Amino acid sequence: MRAFAGGFYRHLIRMYDYLGVNYHAQPFLFSFTSLPRHPQRETIPGPRMIYASNFHQIPPIPRTQDLVQWMLEAAFALLCYFWFSICVFLVPPVAEDVGTGSPVESLDAYLRRIRLPRSYVSSYLLPLISSVCTCSHEELLQFPASDVRDYKRRTHQQQHYVVSAGVRVVEEKLLQGLDVRLGVELMSVSPQAAGVDIQYYAPDGRTQSEHFDLVVLAVSPDIAASLFPRLNKPLSTIPTTTVETVAHTDESSIKPIQQATVSSSLWPGKSLPTQTRTQRIHILSTQLTTESVHEQPNSIFVTTNPIFHPEPAKVIRSARFTRVLRSPHSRMLVNSLFRNSNSKESPDSLRTWRSGDDGVYLAGGWCWDGMVLLEGCIVSAMRIAADLGVRIPWQMQE
Repeated sequence: MRAFAGGFYRHLIRMYDYLGVNYHAQPFLFSFTSLPRHPQRETIPGPRMIYASNFHQIPPIPRTQDLVQWMLEAAFALLCYFWFSICVFLVPPVAEDVGTGSPVESLDAYLRRIRLPRSYVSSYLLPLISSVCTCSHEELLQFPASDVRDYKRRTHQQQHYVVSAGVRVVEEKLLQGLDVRLGVELMSVSPQAAGVDIQYYAPDGRTQSEHFDLVVLAVSPDIAASLFPRLNKPLSTIPTTTVETVAHTDESSIKPIQQATVSSSLWPGKSLPTQTRTQRIHILSTQLTTESVHEQPNSIFVTTNPIFHPEPAKVIRSARFTRVLRSPHSRMLVNSLFRNSNSKESPDSLRTWRSGDDGVYLAGGWCWDGMVLLEGCIVSAMRIAADLGVRIPWQMQE
């Protein structure tokens, strides 16, 4: 995980505090570079604009930019940013059903309704948010407007944080006392009169079956649909995409951007502790998609959704994973899984089943009404614990 923001990740932060996980505030510099539809590595331009998270410093002026041109662009970006910020607090998304108050307006429709300039949307807003959601611009525009609005409202003027000793510390704490078996490929989940049977391929390739009191499927909806026939049809309609993340040492694609900017130190000329030094995230975007490159303090780069693939010899590790997307329709489907079956929002196909029925629970970043991020994992897990009568030690009375 790159970072988490106060305000939005409140349950994650409470859990970290309870577990004694140390984290610290991390300032960022975001550079925005606009690319043509068919970009070439040899012709990558300098950044169009550089933004300091929470305006913690005056951002450097790209050396490739004319001062007057940069001032006009900065003024335009600031005005649009303030207009968007005002709208997310004062202009709610349109609701389909006044009785339920359920916002179903898409992000695209919302941005057009508040008349946010399309050049700002395509050059700044979509690249920044799509780097968080790791999806294409068109996929992001289909998100419910309520997702992005809620994220912006809750993270407004909040600090970014990172785990001081790395996420491995969190993994070790969460795995204490658990029986973990790797290399197991789940085949099916079959509710019985009492409990749930699961079938799986063991690491040796043999098919095995075990019986449990209940099962928690903390997987993406397409996998849950393939494992549990009861949810095959509805969950198969939830959109997903594939995301690639690469850790590497190839700086060729961001070299022009680095050369066009001055030092990213919080205070030029002053030596700061490593943990408080500003880190740079380079956002390179076409009209269709965005690549983000996070400069690590150890001279390693982490690229997500690469437009320019690093040289194979300089790749340390790469991974591909499923990213669950959102739409007004999928939002309605997901909400129906965790609400009373008589809810007016529940589609006919889901009114007879909700998470926990048949001893099967669903958990994950997509199992709540919000952006598909780590906070959703925490909230959905807490919901299951509460349903089972388990006390959540870091939960505060609200």
